[in-house]
Amino acid sequence: MKLCPPFVCELAFFSLCFVLIAVRESDSTFVPGRCLCPQTQPGVRGQLKELTVYPKSPSCDRITVIVTLKSTNDPVCLNPEAPMGKQLIRCWNRAQKLGRDVTLCLKRRRRGRGRQRQRPRHRSRGLNRRAASSNSQ
Repeated sequence: MKLCPPFVCELAFFSLCFVLIAVRESDSTFVPGRCLCPQTQPGVRGQLKELTVYPKSPSCDRITVIVTLKSTNDPVCLNPEAPMGKQLIRCWNRAQKLGRDVTLCLKRRRRGRGRQRQRPRHRSRGLNRRAASSNSQ
């Protein structure tokens, strides 16, 4: 049996195309259960020691935010959609873009310091004027 060279070239070309398509599709396919953080928390209390942000990947369909607390030294997964997660992702991206150290993102400022307290509400002045005018007559 003699093989025809054009037929062999076509077969090799189609085989190569099939392999390339299979590799491309398998790289972009999401495989559930492969994320580093299956469960997340909306926020943490305490001083942060370390911050790591992993972008979306073929094995995980969401951004992963992992912080380490100074007190427990255990990694904690944060929800990237929660306010704290969003703030840390923004700071991480800014630090990466500007070539700065990410440890600046770990220093959090406390809210409410320096603001004056709201004064308690009093009765409206109109009621006091009426009472004063009725007493004088």
